[in-house]
Amino acid sequence: MSENLIRKIDLAKWGKMHWYIFFSTSIGFFLWGIINTLGYAFFPTYQNIYYLIVIAAIPLLGDLILSRISDRIMGRKKTYIITMGLYGLGSLIIVLDLLFIKGLLQMVLFLLGYGISMFGVEGENPIGLSLLAELTPVKYREKILVLSPNFENIGAAIAAAIALSVYFMKNSFIIMGISIAIMAIIGLIIAIMLRLLMPESIRWLTAKGKIKDAEKEISKITTSQELNVKENFLSSNIGLKKRFLILTIWALANYLTWSLMAFVLADFYFKGSSLIEVILWANLGASFAGLLIGPIIDKIDMRKYTFISFLTATISFLPILAYTIFNFKSLYLFYSLTFINLFFITMTWFVRTIYEPTLFPTTNRAFYIGIVRGIAMTTYTISTYLTSSLPLWGFAIYGMGFQGLGLIASVYWIKRGEDVRYKSLDVLSKI
Repeated sequence: MSENLIRKIDLAKWGKMHWYIFFSTSIGFFLWGIINTLGYAFFPTYQNIYYLIVIAAIPLLGDLILSRISDRIMGRKKTYIITMGLYGLGSLIIVLDLLFIKGLLQMVLFLLGYGISMFGVEGENPIGLSLLAELTPVKYREKILVLSPNFENIGAAIAAAIALSVYFMKNSFIIMGISIAIMAIIGLIIAIMLRLLMPESIRWLTAKGKIKDAEKEISKITTSQELNVKENFLSSNIGLKKRFLILTIWALANYLTWSLMAFVLADFYFKGSSLIEVILWANLGASFAGLLIGPIIDKIDMRKYTFISFLTATISFLPILAYTIFNFKSLYLFYSLTFINLFFITMTWFVRTIYEPTLFPTTNRAFYIGIVRGIAMTTYTISTYLTSSLPLWGFAIYGMGFQGLGLIASVYWIKRGEDVRYKSLDVLSKI
């Protein structure tokens, strides 16, 4: 019975309920982008390295705790109730804090509101990836696992654009913070409406033995089936430990370079409006990568795509290294190089958004994703402190080193890994 239900999910035609799932999850990623940008854009107000360390470390707890709750107790849809409440409460605290509090207490309460928001938003990411992978038909899965997470980049770019547009106003940082927090609250309201309509993960329900509930949920999706999908039923001989190791290497390579180049570098080396412009151009490059790669990802063998993405990301640091060695001073040239660099780094992020939810078993999928991310986030928090004294060329070498590590893992994957396209999650996650 459960196998029949799963096959209906995999071969379903795209319908209205799939749009609810896609936009609901995309709003979560979008909110992650705008709230994350808010934390880094506020650095000039406080000018404290420990402030950066705190905003880098805060998401870790949500990533691990909420993903575990989702896998073990509440499923995907119900856990969203917690996450929505958290970033709604956090956004409200930020608005009230910026309106009425001054001095050191303002920073403390800002970090509290930011922390509550990021606890929810970051904790939602493994859950959202799991939900998308578990409910999306195999024909569209890789596209959706690129296009939906890409809303994080779009949200970050929009937040940076708002910050830049109000920068020269009086009390610009307060206006920026309130504007972004209000946008988060509006996004929350839309997310609530969509999430009330969407189904629970049928795979999670069947894994928990809740077959009757799964039958009710699948009736919400569609009765129409795709007849032109050629499924691939070959299973992998790579065990869980090796999968975990490879995915952790890719997470380290991507997370450290993406976040450091898109946000931390701006706070360390740029002042005034140029700080926000670096964040803006970085996230525009990342957004453009998603819009370009999403529609064509299912045309490419994922093993080859993985190798190409890490190779080009490694090479993309060379122009930045040359910029520093030859002591160029053009901000617009650096913005262009940042755009290109983040475009290719983001290609490696899509390796993660596709492979992480497809290679782990349903019973522990969100938590395993959370652990992989947690290792990368912990290393990133430490790196934020360690790289604070690096010269700009040091960032380029640092980034090339980590992307090179991901490249080595991608070579192994070409030889031993598999192309995940048109394979059921149950085939892919079988250990």
